[in-house]
Amino acid sequence: MHIMTSCYHYILLSILLVAACQGTNKAKNTGNTAVSSTTEEARGTSPKYVKSVQFVYPMKGDTCQFNQELKIVYANNKRYKIDSAHLFFNQKKIATLDSTTKEYIFKLPKEKCGTNTLKVIAFHPDSKQGVATQSFIVKPDKAPKSLSYQLIKTYKHDTDASTQGLVYIDGIIYEGTGIKGHSSLRKIDLESNKTLATLGLDNQYFGEGITVYKDKIYQLTWTSQKAFVYDLASFTLLTTFDYAMREGWGLTTMNDKLAMSDGSHNLYHLDPELFSVIKTVEVYDNKGPVVHLNELEYINGYIWANEWLTDRIVVIDPQSGEVVQELLLPNLLTAAEKAKLDQNDDVLNGIAYNEKKGTIYVTGKHWPKLFEIKTY
Repeated sequence: MHIMTSCYHYILLSILLVAACQGTNKAKNTGNTAVSSTTEEARGTSPKYVKSVQFVYPMKGDTCQFNQELKIVYANNKRYKIDSAHLFFNQKKIATLDSTTKEYIFKLPKEKCGTNTLKVIAFHPDSKQGVATQSFIVKPDKAPKSLSYQLIKTYKHDTDASTQGLVYIDGIIYEGTGIKGHSSLRKIDLESNKTLATLGLDNQYFGEGITVYKDKIYQLTWTSQKAFVYDLASFTLLTTFDYAMREGWGLTTMNDKLAMSDGSHNLYHLDPELFSVIKTVEVYDNKGPVVHLNELEYINGYIWANEWLTDRIVVIDPQSGEVVQELLLPNLLTAAEKAKLDQNDDVLNGIAYNEKKGTIYVTGKHWPKLFEIKTY
């Protein structure tokens, strides 16, 4: 009986040991499978980059137009077989191409003037990838519409004022002037031309464009890379911002942002709380970049800008940079009035919008008059 019981215990113990060993082996195999699978996935997410592709067209610096049917062509190194390729326009995927297709027709959207970018990613066997980028220029395909105007009224303007910025609010003109040693911020009653308040800038600063945002007024400086922020009611200095743009020219308020010019063909969208650049927009008409953008005013969704040393005001789409309209004002002053001005400096500069009346105030540096006009 004892012998049979012992044999029974021995057999049972053997069965349990075998089962335990099989269970251990099964867990190890499962673990190894999981590790192997993870390793393969990791390999798949780490491509090996090779110099296998390049753009044939467009070439760097080529100029195209909105709505153009752009034929995009790329070539590959024959050493690398292509499985497929992805095309991107300004970081947006526009096409997936098969192994034999090296061309793609793309209609350029009215999205962005100036520098645009293409990218191709070619996928090769063995986790290899080839990447190429190409920048080119896009400009509007149509000339800006020419505006006409009606003269509504003429007001007096201080000939000592070298106008750099102009804002209208409820019968008051705020004017920023700029001459080194004589720059100022002024509050003027429009009807009487009476100066209600004046703040002189330190002699080291050359005052430039101004704008009103909420209950504050901002003023740029020409080459000092500083913007001053004042209380609108008292002209008390609240804060000073530094900015990276080499020069400050024009400034306007665009809903919850500011827009700034620096004398180039660029407009900068700014955070008014930090004065940091949110977006840079290149301004073009159908002929090319529009440079020397000066005083700015935001009117009904568009930025109006003086073009320095001209009688031209351009109306700009602030998102794409396209000049959609233009206003020429060569005959506001009489010949006798023009003769008293410095033709190389005392030019049209200053745009302010009366939202209630839908009219615009324009003037120039040292001009004797400020004009109220209505465009159509």
